[in-house]
Amino acid sequence: MSPPKVPEEWLRHVWQHQLFDTSHLQTRDGKPVRIIFPGTPNSDGGPDFTAAKICVGQTTYHGDVELHIDDAEWQAHRHHLDPHYNAVILHVVLTAGDDIQPAITSNRRAIPLLVLHPFRDNRLHGAREDAFLGTDRCEKSPKISCRALHEALPDGAMMVLLRRMAAERFETRVHTLGERLRQLIDERQRTLCEPYPRYHGNPDDIPPPQYDYTRKDYASRALWDQLLYEGIVEGLGYSKNRVPFRALSRNLKLEVLRHFTITDSQTMMALLFGAAGLLPPARSVHNRESRSYLRRLRRRWRELRPLLRIPLLHEADWLFFRLRPGNFPTARLATLCFLLPSLFDSDGLRRLIGIFSTEEWAVNKRVAALMRLFDCVPDGFWKNHLSFSDEAGRRGARLGRDRIIELLINTVVPVVHLYGRLFGNRPLQTHTQNVYCALPASRENTVTRTIREQVLRSGILPSSAWMQQGMIQLYGFYCTQNRCRQCDIGATRFPAIIS
Repeated sequence: MSPPKVPEEWLRHVWQHQLFDTSHLQTRDGKPVRIIFPGTPNSDGGPDFTAAKICVGQTTYHGDVELHIDDAEWQAHRHHLDPHYNAVILHVVLTAGDDIQPAITSNRRAIPLLVLHPFRDNRLHGAREDAFLGTDRCEKSPKISCRALHEALPDGAMMVLLRRMAAERFETRVHTLGERLRQLIDERQRTLCEPYPRYHGNPDDIPPPQYDYTRKDYASRALWDQLLYEGIVEGLGYSKNRVPFRALSRNLKLEVLRHFTITDSQTMMALLFGAAGLLPPARSVHNRESRSYLRRLRRRWRELRPLLRIPLLHEADWLFFRLRPGNFPTARLATLCFLLPSLFDSDGLRRLIGIFSTEEWAVNKRVAALMRLFDCVPDGFWKNHLSFSDEAGRRGARLGRDRIIELLINTVVPVVHLYGRLFGNRPLQTHTQNVYCALPASRENTVTRTIREQVLRSGILPSSAWMQQGMIQLYGFYCTQNRCRQCDIGATRFPAIIS
């Protein structure tokens, strides 16, 4: 049977909303299928739905679901070679031929096949009509509930709200970093063994062990360096690779890198790329310069690997799909190698705190000094490459202005503010808050554009990073969470919109 001319986005809509007869589903080889949870839609690289829960036969599987109009598309899209699809538990297609073979993952596992066409009903036909008629019933991005009511709100009131939201977001970040700092102290002192003591009874009724942290606990410079290092490395991952970058920073700690020489970029490259699982075989690269560079790094990694007892990541942990080449994990890891000497040498933390605590400096001078800390110069290879195979544009592997601003506002400024708070340094706290308010706005993203178009109807344009942070906080913690009663606008100005 030839596949119907419908877009795969329509099939995603059908699967997400279960618009077919689910009462007697069977795989192609006759095993009963029960869909407990169809999964969460995935708009990035990898399978169409993640974290699904599906019973096939007598076994309940937790994993991913991949959808295709035609069964042959699994092979045509080369999913059988991509380790990102190794967790797929069900291959769902609209139609399939008579001689279909089961889809195989890159680790040689056969995947159950579900063909939807035999289980069609009126809902499926209706959804198909919508596709042919051009009706889009697929999920849209969330709309702001009171978007039509903000035109009457004075500009001053909106600015007050954004300032409060920005302060709330900053405080949340400081609190998160404080929690991580205490975890690092616990790890060092080996006091964090299990979440509850070994008592009998309901664990929810047993309080966790209490530990009073003292100023002496916070005095270790190595802890603050690790906290800053983790925040910067995680921030290099953007939204798509934040999790593996965080794992890398916790597996390959800064003290391990310092055990070697952080000014030796080749050793740092070998350690970071090797621990990340991003050192491909040299034979897989066609460019002669890249092959030579890779051989040197792999040779150095083979020397270093026996000295490390850490978990290693795999290439399947990283996403390159729908990323600008400048945001590739390979480019960001290379950039980190060139940043290590300026940020984490023996005097790095003291120099950073000095930028904030020098009294005679104006706030714009502090901002300029912080920006310069991230102005690294790549070596000859990374000046012209963003991965081991592709040539780069004119900038090479280095950070742009917008990414530096985000690293400052999400990590550097909150870390130094936390330092001033824990050690009772009020001038340092004041200077960090002033820098936070003075950082310039970065490029508009989807969230800030949504708030600007639906909420800031009076024409207010975000001119600073703190305004953008306020918009992100408003969108992520109030608008999309239906927390209108906790928002100043929804609770007091327009109570009628609250159901």
